[in-house]
Amino acid sequence: MIVDLQPFTGISAKVVLLRRSDFAAFYQVVIENIYSPLLSHIKEGDVVIDAGANIGLFSILASFKVKDKGKVIVIEPEPNNLKILKQNVELNKLNNIIVIPKALYDKPGKMVSIKGEGVGAYVSEDGEGLVETTTIDKIAEETSLKPRILKMDIEGSEVKALTGGINTLKHLELIEIEVHDEENMEKVEEILSGFRKRELAIEDLGNVYKQFLKHPFGLLRIEMANRFSTTKRVLLSKIKKESSNTAQYPKQIVYYRLRNDPS
Repeated sequence: MIVDLQPFTGISAKVVLLRRSDFAAFYQVVIENIYSPLLSHIKEGDVVIDAGANIGLFSILASFKVKDKGKVIVIEPEPNNLKILKQNVELNKLNNIIVIPKALYDKPGKMVSIKGEGVGAYVSEDGEGLVETTTIDKIAEETSLKPRILKMDIEGSEVKALTGGINTLKHLELIEIEVHDEENMEKVEEILSGFRKRELAIEDLGNVYKQFLKHPFGLLRIEMANRFSTTKRVLLSKIKKESSNTAQYPKQIVYYRLRNDPS
């Protein structure tokens, strides 16, 4: 189905949602608005990196923020995600988006496999390598652009991706990253030790309720098309978190060099 983003974001854009994972991404990015710390600080003319763009929801929102003077560098290696991502870019006639169909890693030019699909797709060195790797530093060099903001959700490859962007990280002011386990968390903390940080709540039922109250019919139509899968997932996640005493992953972390805490 095609969903109008205007009622939810105020942005005159539409997106194609085909698979269950597309609806999950829509809820996370649009309904829960988990990237509001980034979106509220993106300015006209900014260069933004969307690492692990999925179907391009954050990319589209960032594109409208940076306008014609800015650029959004969009990195997505999973073929099915990439196909819908390109559809969404073309649907909205966005000329300030650069799509890079490669996997972010610590070194460029390596061939890797993509396991899984949709929001759960991840990079693996096992199996037949069909996707080429690149690095954040190489992208910055090849495009001659200076990114200010980085969004990263790459299902466990965040340490390798950050390692391949050491030079670019020196100039970034704001990063939002999803970290998937304790080991990665420690290494990410080490790499980004020069930044201050704030952890965000994810799968926040309160945000979903607020949006449902604002747009009951629109969200009901979307959830009916999705067989209420997202509502079930959020509820189960909430129950799991409340019944567990251990640290829950993934964690959504904002790292920043701004004067004030981004919100």
